[in-house]
Amino acid sequence: MKFDSPDQKLPIFEAKGIETIRKDQCGLTQKILRNALVTVFRDKGVQKLQSYLFRQWALIHAGKLPVSDFILTGRVRTQYRGKVGPVQAALARRLAEADPGRSVQHKERLAYVIVASPGRNFKLRDCVLTPTELLTQWDSYTIHAAYYATKHVNAALQRCFSLAPWKINIHSWYDICPKPQKRIHHWPMTRISGSPMISTYFGSDHCAICGQKCKTDGGAKAVICPHCKQDKGAAIYLATQTLNSIQQQSNRLALECQRCNGCLESSGSFAIEKLSIQMKGNRKSTPKAALTKTNHGILEAPISSCTCIDCPVTYRRHEMRESEIEALSLCKALHAFDECKL
Repeated sequence: MKFDSPDQKLPIFEAKGIETIRKDQCGLTQKILRNALVTVFRDKGVQKLQSYLFRQWALIHAGKLPVSDFILTGRVRTQYRGKVGPVQAALARRLAEADPGRSVQHKERLAYVIVASPGRNFKLRDCVLTPTELLTQWDSYTIHAAYYATKHVNAALQRCFSLAPWKINIHSWYDICPKPQKRIHHWPMTRISGSPMISTYFGSDHCAICGQKCKTDGGAKAVICPHCKQDKGAAIYLATQTLNSIQQQSNRLALECQRCNGCLESSGSFAIEKLSIQMKGNRKSTPKAALTKTNHGILEAPISSCTCIDCPVTYRRHEMRESEIEALSLCKALHAFDECKL
């Protein structure tokens, strides 16, 4: 905490050589470590530090932080002398095999995120994606919260606060803190074969209106409890109002992109969903086989006219798009659009 003059009342935080300014660290670790140090220096105590860290760990595990906070960057070399190399090297090889034009140059920095796939266990190099891939496959993957909390955030905090005079064991604090889990609302797919995982067939068991736990309705994304179904008119009103509010926010964000990139943007121009048609029955044996439309997530790149990973508007539009799909599922569960037709 630096004072430049005797008249200066508040000090300035200045860091050298630690994770708050290192390029190979994610923004999440930089923010938490900086705020933790400032909290201890200004308050001269560890009680507020513990409360602050508990809140941040809860936000990480609940999935309430933007994707931009979890982006890591690492240098990639052309050769590793027979070794596999770090995770960014595995990602660079996969990108080059899919498209030779995306080959990474020697010592070039590559942005990536570590994801967790529900129902399956991968090695770390199999859990690395580019930020754009995570946005386009948001219904298949989620941020690996435990990895970021233990390997990045806690490791950086332990190196600083294990020293005198604090001598704090950050890992013991992390073990006793509450860790709310992010609920899977959508349809996870495997990256290898594209087949649905077993979690696909488990629907939500929390009411989408009041949040109370209720009986699940098969594999439905949105379920409504019997108490909310009694007043169907009020439930439909709340669902449509929520959808309208989300779409208005999405349109305002789209106008910001439109003024920047010069392309026509709206709430529907970001992360367009793709529908695949599946055939039920044997086409040869059944003359009139049943056709069913199945949602398989959003279209792969490009998810929008501009996919700059450094722009915060991209991640806000993606968050609004997720909320819009959840609101649409709630309206369909209530048959709100059928009521409007009547």
